[in-house]
Amino acid sequence: MKAFSIICVISILLLAGCGKSKKQQETAPTPSVAVDHPQLRTVVYTFEYPGYLQAEQTVNLVARVSGYLESYQFTPGQRVREGQTLFVIEPQPYKDKVTQAEANVESSKSKLAYTKASYERMQEAVKTKAISEIDYLQAQSDYGEALAAYEEARSQLSLANIDLSYCIVKAPFTGRISRNMVDPGNMVGTDASNSALATIYKDNQMYLYFNMAYPDFARLPKNTPSALPVTIQDVNNPEKTWIAALDYSSPNIDLNTGTLNLRAIARNPNGELLSGMYVKVIVPYKSVPKAIVIPEASLGTNQGGRYVYLVGPDDTIVFRQVEVGVLTPDGMREITSGLTLEDRYVTKALINVRPGMKINPIL
Repeated sequence: MKAFSIICVISILLLAGCGKSKKQQETAPTPSVAVDHPQLRTVVYTFEYPGYLQAEQTVNLVARVSGYLESYQFTPGQRVREGQTLFVIEPQPYKDKVTQAEANVESSKSKLAYTKASYERMQEAVKTKAISEIDYLQAQSDYGEALAAYEEARSQLSLANIDLSYCIVKAPFTGRISRNMVDPGNMVGTDASNSALATIYKDNQMYLYFNMAYPDFARLPKNTPSALPVTIQDVNNPEKTWIAALDYSSPNIDLNTGTLNLRAIARNPNGELLSGMYVKVIVPYKSVPKAIVIPEASLGTNQGGRYVYLVGPDDTIVFRQVEVGVLTPDGMREITSGLTLEDRYVTKALINVRPGMKINPIL
């Protein structure tokens, strides 16, 4: 009897609890859900390709005369000015050669003057038969040899001066220079094994090279493909971008890859772009001025593609499949069909809603 009483009490308590839970469910508040209207925006369709950068001009500085390297006059890795002295190769031996060549010029010049005067006298004497024809021809020959020797001496002097000028290696343009490949005190020469001194890069403007598939190239705007602006993106830091302008496309298609080689030129006033740097190239090919967009985070994905949760006139959740287009850099996705500007869509927490659910929409 006692056990029966206990069972009755437990049953009463359970029934009371169930009734309370059911009452709580019936009085549960309508959840508040953030909603918004789609926006209108201009979106741009782009192609993306890998590319690399190359300095506008690259010059390998080499020794053009042999001798001991006396000094280098720059800070490795820094910028140098056009005409700035970079390397000095022992000049004294070449100064001596210039002095010797100058002496040879003076000597040959004196000999030329003597043989010329002699030849002119022989010209007058031969007219009166005062000298033989043989003597006249000999004077003519001596004058010709003296003239040739004088021209040879002048040529040697010019070459000696050129060699002397090669002892001072100057920057051919303003740009950034590599480290010195030879330390002062070492012998440098004109052989490939010991002539390299440094490399200088003209990097105030950079060339961007990349290959584009021909079907993509054919979709570029036809009126201005050679001046089309493209975006250079740092592959290690996507937030860093630079603008370049296409200035060249190859006249033929590569038979092996079906691509064309393209080049763009970018200004590099701060020296951020480096020769040999690998980058991502973003090439625009179509612009949609009034596109409907919503945040990418407001879209779901199922086997049928992409979908959104809309809010109907009676504030209930409605499921709708949509077709999407391009994703903008700030995370907005173009909706090509399935939405209008009057629609209200659930902006976030899609997992917390379901079709037919009553909500309190918050714009």
